[in-house]
Amino acid sequence: MEMTSPISPGYATGAVAVGAAVASQRSAALEALMQVPPPIVQVSIDVPTVEQAIEIGHMAVRAGVDLLEFGTPIVLYEGLSVLDRFKAAFPDRPVLADVKIVDGARKYVVSAAEMGADFVTICGVASDASIHQALAGQRDTGITVMVDLYAALDPVQRAREVVGMGAQVVLVHYGGDARSEDPTADDTLAVLPRVKAAVDVPIGVVTFDPEGGEAAVAAGADIVLIGHPYLLGPRAEVMLTEYVRRVKAVRA
Repeated sequence: MEMTSPISPGYATGAVAVGAAVASQRSAALEALMQVPPPIVQVSIDVPTVEQAIEIGHMAVRAGVDLLEFGTPIVLYEGLSVLDRFKAAFPDRPVLADVKIVDGARKYVVSAAEMGADFVTICGVASDASIHQALAGQRDTGITVMVDLYAALDPVQRAREVVGMGAQVVLVHYGGDARSEDPTADDTLAVLPRVKAAVDVPIGVVTFDPEGGEAAVAAGADIVLIGHPYLLGPRAEVMLTEYVRRVKAVRA
């Protein structure tokens, strides 16, 4: 359960006035990222230690990846306190902290920014109040909040709602657990064009292979995410390099 922390002055909860105008005021990091020839490739570095993450990050940079994700496993196992070590290894590359915030949003957004993240995630299924607080942290720090639509009952409607509140990026995401249980129910490619038509912000899409990445880009994805099995093993760099080449070629 998330409680208001007595050691976090300035991050108290409460109504925050945000609006659609905020969405048009891109953060500096997002503005710079959107200058990259599309699509933007984000690697999801989902490993348990920062040492592994740094090693994979260097490999991903060599492979041509644009955005490095400090994955949820590192956040859970080692914490945001090691994020600064990861960012220090890549001072010229944008870093996203995949915190998947649900409550206590403002203080976690601010903490991610203080530790060097350029982007941070909040779950779209979080309350409107938490989205408001995350976006307040975005305004306070200049970090970009990415709203992950994973498990949203109506991702198109939720995308409209969070962008109306001021979200600058949304993510269409069929999760690993859902994919393991029923891969045939992945409707990402059907949902993506509807989200694209509903909101005027960059849209990220989780993909699992080059074919899925190419299809996502063709359907309008601005950012494509890729993770395992493109992180570890003797062929990881070759595989990731080929993934980057193929998805970038779709709009070349």
